[in-house]
Amino acid sequence: MSKKLWTAIISLFVILLTLFLLLSKWARNPYGLEPERLGPGRKKLSQAVTIEPNAKNYLLHEYLNDPGYVIHIALPNHYIHPSNTTQKISNTYGLSAQMYYPGMNGKFHEENKHLPECNGWCNGNVSAYLQIDRRNARTITLEKLERLARDRGNKDRLLSFEDLEPIFDFDQRFQVRYPEIEKKGDKSSTDEHFIKKDKKGIPEYLFECSPYVPSPSCSVIFNSSSRSELLVELTFSMDLLGEWKQVIDAADKQISSWPSKKIETIKQ
Repeated sequence: MSKKLWTAIISLFVILLTLFLLLSKWARNPYGLEPERLGPGRKKLSQAVTIEPNAKNYLLHEYLNDPGYVIHIALPNHYIHPSNTTQKISNTYGLSAQMYYPGMNGKFHEENKHLPECNGWCNGNVSAYLQIDRRNARTITLEKLERLARDRGNKDRLLSFEDLEPIFDFDQRFQVRYPEIEKKGDKSSTDEHFIKKDKKGIPEYLFECSPYVPSPSCSVIFNSSSRSELLVELTFSMDLLGEWKQVIDAADKQISSWPSKKIETIKQ
């Protein structure tokens, strides 16, 4: 048998073996789950995951601390940048979705395409970042306010707290400023905070804003009304702050409309 023929046979064998190994790997892990959920003694999903048509599918799980479940959420492709679309299952600790207020239709506003200084927060663009967190949004909000109170009490010369008159139905408003930076004529580091309390006087929402940057924006966290495990961080143009209730309600309604289900994990 000629050397060329032997070379061809060996090459074909290598190709077939490679294909066999790839198919075997896919058969053991058809959803591309991360190795730590499939290794010996590790956890796996208790039920199958299906790919929704025209959607980027996610398996969300809590960062570092495994809560014993994942959230499968089918996010329509038009809520993400076209370069990130995929028909595969994506495993992640959090996902971002872009929406446009008030319709929250997920399409980028045409007028933003030629605004490089906009940074994504012009003309109603809203970004929602979803993740699993066993702490609820109010607990995290209170923790942030406690840290700010400590900073205020310590009277750090690098920080300056300035109380302002509340607006837009908020109960408290203040700025955290950086005098040393402002001496250089730069106020971009200034953070402005808006607090809304519930009927019992407990802070319910904390809006953290950057008023002196090229594209002023605000962010707030809350739990999805349809799935309390989902913590939502919403970022939007500061121009929309006067409509903060409507922005939260519209985003929450849209997020709740995306197909999602909680899937338990089990030991192999």
